[in-house]
Amino acid sequence: MSVLLFKIAIAVLGSVAVAGLLRFRYLIDRVSIRQQRSVLVLFFTLFRIVPFFMVYVVLNQEARSDVPVFYEAALQAMQGKMVYRDFWTPYSPLFPYVTTLLVWFWNSPKALVLLMILMEGLALGLTWRNYRSDIRDIFTRMVVYLALPGPLVLCVLGGQEDIWMWLFAVASILVWRRTRDSLWIGVVMALALMTTKALACLIVLPMLFLVDRPVRYVVGAALTGVPVLALLIALVGDKFLTPLAFADMPFAPNLWTVLGPIIGDFRSYSKILSWTGVGLTVAVSSLGALILKHRMDYAKALPILWSLCFCFMMFIHKSSFGNYAFIFLMPMLVNVIDLRNVRQVAVLLLFNGLVVVHPTYWWGLNTPVYTRWSDLNSTSRWIEYGMELALVGCLVYFLTLLYRVVTHGQSRQTDIPVGYL
Repeated sequence: MSVLLFKIAIAVLGSVAVAGLLRFRYLIDRVSIRQQRSVLVLFFTLFRIVPFFMVYVVLNQEARSDVPVFYEAALQAMQGKMVYRDFWTPYSPLFPYVTTLLVWFWNSPKALVLLMILMEGLALGLTWRNYRSDIRDIFTRMVVYLALPGPLVLCVLGGQEDIWMWLFAVASILVWRRTRDSLWIGVVMALALMTTKALACLIVLPMLFLVDRPVRYVVGAALTGVPVLALLIALVGDKFLTPLAFADMPFAPNLWTVLGPIIGDFRSYSKILSWTGVGLTVAVSSLGALILKHRMDYAKALPILWSLCFCFMMFIHKSSFGNYAFIFLMPMLVNVIDLRNVRQVAVLLLFNGLVVVHPTYWWGLNTPVYTRWSDLNSTSRWIEYGMELALVGCLVYFLTLLYRVVTHGQSRQTDIPVGYL
């Protein structure tokens, strides 16, 4: 319960911090481009490094969530063992070896949390650098991102790695701007598949419909990925497919866990729902990519497509849960959310607060999945189900925003500007 109360406090304080930043955003907007790098480093230190120091050094808390799994795999990788054959990991083949970078110098699970924080900082810095000449308020957006309670908890307390996928996406934009060659986008995304997790597959195909030269994109991905895939098959057979087993496990919240009391027990056909979720996510994202390709260039379109893909996945896939918000919160803040719109900011803060609190509350109730109304037999379960409804409702709201952005180029701005509050 103390962990839950602590996270509730973070959700409230983070929301207040974001509201304060937006209330006085005119001061942030005055920061010159020359000073923005230093100010971003300052905010990153305050919202990431200082919390890490307080939690893991001063309070000497142990790393939780998936970090112990990362750490055990990293130790095996440091011994030169073969992934999937000699040890298990739910992630891509290179991931355990990359996570050893800091463990060589600090043999502790806490080193992995620090690595996750540094990788998020790298993604943030590259995103700001990439869009600072295209998006006028990108600096403000990145500052707001740092203050959001969701990424703070997922990164510092959860040690989550999902932001790594967006890091590769930003890298693909940088190489495209330098080369104007879709081949290098394919190379970068193949590296993303080999380094992060299987979820990256969901965006790789839709990007085929976004890039200028899709054949070159496929060639780049094949030149990088096929030799690695052949080597994996030769060394471990089909064991590299073991991470896909996670797609059969029910998590909450998503459309199906919310509808469970109405439609009944969906777990008997979970495989069908899993592949349906994958297919619909790829189809919706591909359609979005086709529309975006004719409206804007690759650099501007990718954050929108990325947000559409993983926001829809989090909504439709029956194995989705709150942590997946870490995949798309940063790109969604690049050019989807209107920070002058009270309603959009309010939903963003509600979503972040729920992402912080719900997973802990859900696990505390032993991960319930409701398949009939009688399962909601206690106040605590009704509260949890209410949070599921609110989270899925936030996703639906984001998807409506994304629909307007994809089809009309911008979200509707009808509410009172935040700066006037």
